[in-house]
Amino acid sequence: MNVYMFTEGSEVNAMGRTYKTVTVMDIDFFNTSMNSFLRHIVYPDLANESKNFIVTANPEFVIETRDHPEFKKVVQSADYVLADGVGIVNAAMLMGRPLPERVSGIDVMYRMLDHAAKNGYSVFFLGASEDSNKKAVANAEKLYPGLKVAGRHDGYFDPADTEIADMVVESDPDIVFVALGMQRQEKWIADNIDRFDKGVFMGVGGSFDVLSGKAQRAPKIWIRLQLEWLYRLIQEPKRIKRVMRVFEFMLLHTPVIKHLLRMFGYSKTRPRGKS
Repeated sequence: MNVYMFTEGSEVNAMGRTYKTVTVMDIDFFNTSMNSFLRHIVYPDLANESKNFIVTANPEFVIETRDHPEFKKVVQSADYVLADGVGIVNAAMLMGRPLPERVSGIDVMYRMLDHAAKNGYSVFFLGASEDSNKKAVANAEKLYPGLKVAGRHDGYFDPADTEIADMVVESDPDIVFVALGMQRQEKWIADNIDRFDKGVFMGVGGSFDVLSGKAQRAPKIWIRLQLEWLYRLIQEPKRIKRVMRVFEFMLLHTPVIKHLLRMFGYSKTRPRGKS
């Protein structure tokens, strides 16, 4: 596992290249584009049989780290945290430390699947429902001919179940995608990555549902207009509480408004309800 100590605005040497990080609410985001990250970090790590832990974080994710200190520690232990959300990119810009672009977790997954199929790397699919998992694997094999599937398992298991971890280790995967939902997937990776000799590990949230066809991504025009959150809310009205956390995140990074929020107990770093 590559270990880098990130500090705000620091320069990080990775694979012979220099990158900076941007700190947003105590989380250090890797300052890079998707193409650069894949070409100069992920692909060489796969070729060298290195090991790394990738986190893709959106505003809701960052708010969750603020409210759950143990989760924050897990995220801070990752090798790379990517800005998966325009809210993160906008917040960095408002702070005067811009990130080049949003690095979407699902797009990183698709690019890695394509690279794996073309270069003989194996992938383990862990998480989601049995139906979504099975269909996601089947669709991945259709979309990326030649893809080597190291194994698969749904997400309905006790994270402390060592038999599941044993099964993944024994499959000797080059890439492990974990779709157990925010917190649970990152914790599973952090708890088990030391058992592996190699591998790129990434939590992918609901990406298996999209890959399986069970869920749909927002059309590109919605994404370009930064309205992906609204599209998903229309599709799933029950997401309203999650959307409100995104609004809280953005308001905490908006000049003037953030000072008013602090008067009512909202903080970038302290969990809600704690002084």
